[in-house]
Amino acid sequence: MPVEHRELKPKMTPFLWPRLAGAFVVTGAVSLMFVIGVLAVDVKVLLAALPVLWVVILVPSLYGAYVAFKKERYEIHTDHLVCHRGGLLSDGRTELDVRNITHVRLRLPFLRHRLFGIGDVRVESAGSAASEITFESIIGPEVVFEEVVEKMRANGYALEQGKVLHEESPGVVGALTDVVQVGIGGGVSLLFLLSFGVGLLADISVNGGSALGAVLMVLGLFVSVIGPVSVLAGLVIRYLDMTRRTYVVYDDAVAYKEGFLTVDNALIPYENIADASTNRTIFDQMLGLYDVKVSCQGSGSEILFRRLSRGEALQSAISDLVAKAGAKAREVTEQQASTEEDATADGEPASSSNVIAARKLVNPDEAWTAELKMNPGRAVAPLLVTLPFFPVWLIATVGMYIKASRTVFTIGPNTMANSYNFLGSTHQEFAYDKVTGVQVSRSPIDGLFKTLTVQIWSIGAPQPLRIAHVAEDSINLPALLRQCGIDASNPAEGALKQSFGPKVWAIQNVPAFVTLTFILLGLLFAAVFTSPLILIVAPFLLLLPLPMAVVTRLRVNRQKLTFHKEHLEAQTGIFYRDHVYVRYNDVKKVSTSRIPFTDQGTLTVYVAGERIQKNEKGQDTGMKIPYSLTGAYIEGISLKVDAIDALMLGQITAGQIEGEHVQDADVLSVSEPSVANTVVPLVVIGILFPPLWIGAIIVGWQAKVRRYMVEADRVVIRDGIVFKSITSVLFQKIDSLQQHQGALGKAFGNGQVTILTAGSSRPDLVVANVPDYQDVYATIRKHYGKSL
Repeated sequence: MPVEHRELKPKMTPFLWPRLAGAFVVTGAVSLMFVIGVLAVDVKVLLAALPVLWVVILVPSLYGAYVAFKKERYEIHTDHLVCHRGGLLSDGRTELDVRNITHVRLRLPFLRHRLFGIGDVRVESAGSAASEITFESIIGPEVVFEEVVEKMRANGYALEQGKVLHEESPGVVGALTDVVQVGIGGGVSLLFLLSFGVGLLADISVNGGSALGAVLMVLGLFVSVIGPVSVLAGLVIRYLDMTRRTYVVYDDAVAYKEGFLTVDNALIPYENIADASTNRTIFDQMLGLYDVKVSCQGSGSEILFRRLSRGEALQSAISDLVAKAGAKAREVTEQQASTEEDATADGEPASSSNVIAARKLVNPDEAWTAELKMNPGRAVAPLLVTLPFFPVWLIATVGMYIKASRTVFTIGPNTMANSYNFLGSTHQEFAYDKVTGVQVSRSPIDGLFKTLTVQIWSIGAPQPLRIAHVAEDSINLPALLRQCGIDASNPAEGALKQSFGPKVWAIQNVPAFVTLTFILLGLLFAAVFTSPLILIVAPFLLLLPLPMAVVTRLRVNRQKLTFHKEHLEAQTGIFYRDHVYVRYNDVKKVSTSRIPFTDQGTLTVYVAGERIQKNEKGQDTGMKIPYSLTGAYIEGISLKVDAIDALMLGQITAGQIEGEHVQDADVLSVSEPSVANTVVPLVVIGILFPPLWIGAIIVGWQAKVRRYMVEADRVVIRDGIVFKSITSVLFQKIDSLQQHQGALGKAFGNGQVTILTAGSSRPDLVVANVPDYQDVYATIRKHYGKSL
């Protein structure tokens, strides 16, 4: 008997309104450019084609908006939410589990809410932004918001919102400074609009009295008057919006209300708060203002509370929430452990996945606490390389010394923190129960100063928390690891075998050798037609593989992947050594790549969470890199994904990781991708650029050998023409699912299923271009639902 659920559809008129308005704006802009162009070349007869242009743009846009409305619908089930949507040439379905919700937001758009009584409810999960669901333009949005919250309560979230720990709104000073910051960008836009409008009006002197002159006059007056008025009105609305924001920290949730015209009400359950941080510039310190960022469990799930006067109190209240969440996590862990002990005592087999999943958090009363400082000598030592440029060295050294002396690392009973206070200030705080990995780094310089650096990975933070350049004897590393849920006292039970050989190394580097050969041939060709002296560099290029081989051998010899009862430890680096500790439960995906004609290759273990890559100046590039561990030249690589998955499922022990103990899994389905989706577009474009036909052959071949397999506990992709690869995601790691059929999929009768895990900004696995994509989706949904 099917489980009862409620279905919703958006209200048609407000759903279509933004889409139709966009279509008319695009049509108007294109028409205006067309008219100006026709008048400029003085071929007015072409104006007769204007209605045709409107039809070409408007008809598909208007019909596409109607089709999107017909396909848009939502389902609210007891334990999951579903969104169906599509367009003229696409169909899609997104599904997420209520247990993974991190953030619920109710939006009441100003005009549409007042005219039609509708609103939007946006639900975010622990996975990527692609896994969120938005109930768009629905009637009674407040009721839907409360219904989603009620489903969350029924699935284990507290959300009673009883005791208020802190409540605050940005004051007048905070609102004004925010408007000034926004106004800088608005001022640039204002100057552009004014200069553009004046430029258009100036053209009237050239085209005065003509039709083009009249069009330019109207456009110039519009831009010069309406543009600046809009910018100034936007700044006023921004000020009113800031003064009406309210942030409330309850004892089981964080809630906030924002908006002057369009109003947002949002709720964050305390169970999924990963960390909090504050940031203050020198001007903020002078004005007594704070920016507080709260990160939820999931990638890109940061909420910024701006321009507050009592930011420290808000930070403290959130820390109390984190401590409470940790206490709840400890209770769950103890209950799981007790259940396993009872089951074992009764002679029943223990649930292996629960044993692995249990994060043993330390009781706050027994926790190791400390306040650590950087070693100033270690912090400034690397800057000695700039000593020949004395002014640069002096400035950099003073800056680094100040940073070292004004940075404090706090190891508390419930959280860890990194604080810096000088002119500006920053404070970053992590909860132990959201930690996904610990990396301990030592360099040759650390050897001289007897220091180390610890990086803490979190599932929600955009950057790891760095406990940098602290004395080794000041940090109790086993205790810190234990508080992060990793018991380093457990001995290694198994290790992966790695070996380096010239033959395997040569095969793996065939692409590099081919490139080197082409470079040498290019040098020879250049020497013939220019000067033989160019060949002087040839011996150096020929000898280049030798140091590459030596470095690789040293790296492999010093590399080690060991498996403990509940965690994996990786040791990498030649002189700069890294030790990384990761719990099996925080591994989200495993991938291998096999070197041709051998059974050795590279293993990559992906861990929940990501960091934003920084450039050489320490600035965020916006590129998100997943946390991972990598091992090269591993023997028996073909079986390693199976072995690690079996270990995480509790089917084998860590001591059996290198043995023949992995049983063949039950295969539920095998899917082959359609070659046409990738080949046909390249063949068509290749008519204009024939070399693309070679690419069509390669990608077609690659698609032909690819296989997607749904097994009893996981989804696997086997891929590769020469370098064979295997990628696997366990059902118990899946956060949400998507099903999609685009234009090419409709043309060739196939579609794709996208799998997302927690803490990722992009899909972890995509079953692409398979004819049975709906059956694959249904199979995965059925079985991953059982693992909840």
